Amino acid sequence: MKRKMLSLFLVAALALSLAACGGKESNEEADSGKKEEQKEEGSESGAPEQVKEPVTISFWHDRTSDTDQAFLQESIKEFNETNEFGITVEEVAQGYLDDVQAQVETAIAANNAPLLADLSCNGIPLFASEGVLADMTPYIERDNFDMDNVVKELTDYTYYEDKVVTMPYTRGTAILYYNKDLYAAAGMKEAPKSVEELNQYAKKIYDDSNGSIKGIAYTIEPNYYQHYLLASINGVGFMDEDGLGASCVTDGSMEQFLTDWYNWTEEGWCDIPALSGASSAVQEAFYNGQLAAFVSSSNRATSISQNAADANITLGMAATVGYGGPSAPLGGGSIGIIEKGHSQQEVAAAWEFVKFLMSDEQVAQNHIKTGVLPTTYSAAEGEELQTFWADPANEGYKISYDQVKVASAPCMSTYTSEWTSIVRSAYSELIQARSTGPKEIVENMAREAEALFPAK
Repeated sequence: MKRKMLSLFLVAALALSLAACGGKESNEEADSGKKEEQKEEGSESGAPEQVKEPVTISFWHDRTSDTDQAFLQESIKEFNETNEFGITVEEVAQGYLDDVQAQVETAIAANNAPLLADLSCNGIPLFASEGVLADMTPYIERDNFDMDNVVKELTDYTYYEDKVVTMPYTRGTAILYYNKDLYAAAGMKEAPKSVEELNQYAKKIYDDSNGSIKGIAYTIEPNYYQHYLLASINGVGFMDEDGLGASCVTDGSMEQFLTDWYNWTEEGWCDIPALSGASSAVQEAFYNGQLAAFVSSSNRATSISQNAADANITLGMAATVGYGGPSAPLGGGSIGIIEKGHSQQEVAAAWEFVKFLMSDEQVAQNHIKTGVLPTTYSAAEGEELQTFWADPANEGYKISYDQVKVASAPCMSTYTSEWTSIVRSAYSELIQARSTGPKEIVENMAREAEALFPAK
């Protein structure tokens, strides 16, 4: 499991360091010892460290789309120019959220981890359980930061053993992005209320175009896009609420969903995701008029809106739907401070940047310029966002926030990362490779689940 792998990486890195020094203290070890000493001094004082000198922060993230990266760079520029401590933040894009996790794991093993990282629901439980993440609680208490102002539904990956180990940052719900003209021609007068209704129109668009336009597309993301569809069947999604099992592979819900998804793609009106760059391929097909609708994160709302306008497509944005009614996933990233290998001065500096990102101005602008969910009630209820949402052109943004109250995410579990990997491989084998059937796939998944999760 990845948790075990992370521990082994850390142990291996320590062993190599000791072997290389041959009993003599190297400069690297001296620096490390100094950091640990600073850490202990801060702890003994009973008060969190104050930033006393300029600090450079490396921030690893997944904000690689045009609007996302532009906004992040704008935020960093403002912080670097205005903070009173001489702190400098440097951003490093690492691909998708799972890529960030993998890179952080490798960097920890090499004793070269970033100070800040935007982490997924896969990575947070692993890093928190290994003691990698800093507890922000002392800084929260010192600065009277109001945790009750943080949107409750977005704190599912914030707390670990009564510690605040992350802050919600790039959280999002999924949105149904659709070509209004194509769906109107198929007879849809308002957004679909269930996946059954959505499929009816998607199939008609495909049939009316003689198979030249796919009606709907889903990329493979087990703990997000497929999670909410499964949750509409079994109430919990792809993993149990306690994070210690996956009853979906034995209660019939996974087989029902995979049989349906396989048949949708077999009939042709539901697109089969590409083997690589699936998300980009889906959006390109949509802008080229070869796809009528797709499901993607609300975090891409601004980018998708701009690209659709450039392609002369009348874009519709609607709440996602599951079997029998509304259903939505909650995903995205939360920002964590990597305490392991860093001094308390560095941790204190990182907190200042996190606090800046959680300010009402930053939260509101993050939502407006990218689609990322507003993370505080004060920003959501403030004049800037209320005015923005009042414009009918921005209805999709408001939908993404309204969905939060009913959206679901996998629970905080150290098994999430490996189970996600297992399920993703199974989905790929069935939907992309089409090398076996749904029943056999689910039987294989059940065996994997039995080996992974603890016996109940």
